[in-house]
Amino acid sequence: MNDPFARGGVRRYLDTVAPEEYVPNFGEVNPQDLSLTGLADLYGSDKGRIKHNYTKHYERIIDDLCRLEGVPRADCMFDIAEAGVACGASLRMWAHYLPSSHITGYDIRPDCAKLCADIRDQVEIVIGDPATMSEPEGLYDIFIDDASHIAEEIVAMFRNCWSWVRPGGYYIIEDLRCTYNEAYTRQFQEHFNPAAVNDRAAIVHMIDGLMQNCDARNGLHEFHYYPQMLVIKKAEA
Repeated sequence: MNDPFARGGVRRYLDTVAPEEYVPNFGEVNPQDLSLTGLADLYGSDKGRIKHNYTKHYERIIDDLCRLEGVPRADCMFDIAEAGVACGASLRMWAHYLPSSHITGYDIRPDCAKLCADIRDQVEIVIGDPATMSEPEGLYDIFIDDASHIAEEIVAMFRNCWSWVRPGGYYIIEDLRCTYNEAYTRQFQEHFNPAAVNDRAAIVHMIDGLMQNCDARNGLHEFHYYPQMLVIKKAEA
């Protein structure tokens, strides 16, 4: 989709550096007039055209949820969670695209707690690992795993956090190429966890389980795989 308000951007962070916030100059542009892709590019998130092009799929998901709500996107009161805050670009992107929604970011790095201080009426940042945390007070419409990208940790987070998604909601895993990228595994071991394994078989086993649950209509409505991105929709209650 062509976005007349979108501005070309560059990726504003690396996984191996401390969180560094970037707030662009919007000038006369109302950020709520931008597409999700335009917002991602402007903030330097890798979810848009800068790298992964995930936002075109997210836009369709949001459109579907808004149709079910029967109200304009700006009025939809969703709860969205993202594990892996990085520099806060995605949280800001979501906050502008869904101005009536509540956004929660999870990250294990204490430095992330300082991000998005100017939009804390809409954005909450929790320091901790969702894979080992107890269930939050409310359920999420969308839960995004954009955290370690390590196979065993992806599986552990799904096992713990699938129950955090409301019926009819979505659980989304990004950057699955990392689960078979040896260079990424070495980088993760060097910077985060020397004991990380990243066995691709863990993901294959998990997907086989998703297929069986989908076939059995066991709480899973459907799932779709796009390049590096797995979208899992929970069945309605």
